[in-house]
Amino acid sequence: MQPLYRSQQTKPIDAAAADYLQIDSYQLMQRAALAVYRHLPDCETLLVVTGPGNNGGDGWVLAELARQDHKKVLVWALQDPEKLNGDAAKAAADYQGEVIFSAPTEDKSFDVLVDAIFGTGLSRAPDGRYQEAIDYINDGQAKVLSVDIPSGLSGDTGVAYAPTVLAEITVAILNFMPGHITADGRDYCGKLMLDRLAVPERTYADIDPAAYILNQTILNPLKQTRMHNSHKGSYGRLLIAGGQHGMLGAVLLSGMAALISGAGLVQVITTEDQAPWVPVHRPELMAMGFSGSEHQMHIPPADVLVLGMGLGASQWSQALWQQLMTANIPTVLDADGLNVLADRDETPDSIVVMTPHPKEAACLLNCEVKDIQADRIKASETLAKRYQCVVVLKGSGTIISDGEENFICPYGSADLATAGTGDVLAGMIGSLMAQGFKPIHSAQMAVVWHALTADQCALGRCLTASDLIQHLSEVLK
Repeated sequence: MQPLYRSQQTKPIDAAAADYLQIDSYQLMQRAALAVYRHLPDCETLLVVTGPGNNGGDGWVLAELARQDHKKVLVWALQDPEKLNGDAAKAAADYQGEVIFSAPTEDKSFDVLVDAIFGTGLSRAPDGRYQEAIDYINDGQAKVLSVDIPSGLSGDTGVAYAPTVLAEITVAILNFMPGHITADGRDYCGKLMLDRLAVPERTYADIDPAAYILNQTILNPLKQTRMHNSHKGSYGRLLIAGGQHGMLGAVLLSGMAALISGAGLVQVITTEDQAPWVPVHRPELMAMGFSGSEHQMHIPPADVLVLGMGLGASQWSQALWQQLMTANIPTVLDADGLNVLADRDETPDSIVVMTPHPKEAACLLNCEVKDIQADRIKASETLAKRYQCVVVLKGSGTIISDGEENFICPYGSADLATAGTGDVLAGMIGSLMAQGFKPIHSAQMAVVWHALTADQCALGRCLTASDLIQHLSEVLK
């Protein structure tokens, strides 16, 4: 899996790369700029906007490459070259073309705008002349290429400050960062590419990544042929519980997703009046009703429990929670189940996976949603350590964390932002666990499978949770 690194790790990675290539840091900058230049869209004219650091230095080198390639190039320097330091100063001195120090006049038009303002370590909103330049870039009609990362986007967190460059192409050098993949990253990076400069990953293998990017190969175990000499019990017994009165759809979606993703036997627990309707909607699902009384109900034997979809916050909900938690079945906790947990002083040991969206995560950590989104990796790690379980923090660039390692899914889109898709995901995770996969692997596979299904069925904003279930099999072909 592709590692992701935080901004403070950029310098040691650069140093390791330069050492491997046996070149100095300025020669590394020149190679990086050449790599970016090779990804430049076809153009005759381009404006390169350079900032105060080495990202700006890359821009100066790229501008000189364009000039030597007989393109009409103009550099808009947001920092006086005489005030630059180190390699950026060398790059500016080597540029032999035209330079301006304020926004181009209205009669100038460009095929491409190159954003080389800020690098990966930005931690606050751009202001002053930097804000002016980003607004100019975003208001233009030219194609926009960002060097390393769109200026205004935090490489560590994916938070897009106001303003942030809206790039059509982003070329990262040597490594990706979490901000490329999660939170606002995918909205601002456009087409994301990586150039390693022919430096192998092992060169900086001693630097611990902040996270890893999941990829489709994680689904390979699901494509293997099952043993002929097996039966439904070989693939797990799963309980799906929740669906207070009026919320039957939530547990139905979760149960159907569990069936389609391979669980051998699935039983739904819901209210007594709704239970008879479960097999009407899906005959393969068994069902039992819970009255909400304090008397101990018979809990069927199960390998995994998925709890919380449509659970609500009523007395019935609390009674169901209490009964099921005493059974000590390995549990995937979702939706309203997370809110019940947040109100309790003790965490049941049976919870092995939780699947919060940012608001539910904020409730569990007693903070605001903005605090979760300000650093999604940190929030996921904190939840995983506090509750001693695998955490699936849903959203753009869903994060899976066990508290020690973090994984980000690069697939999926806003098409999944519709009712019931989270219920489907919870059912899939529980199903894979019931089939014998470890919680962390079940979460990883389910998240990727879920996201790829949404991408491949290509229904756009017309996608529903039921559609998602119907198309699950297509990803495994």
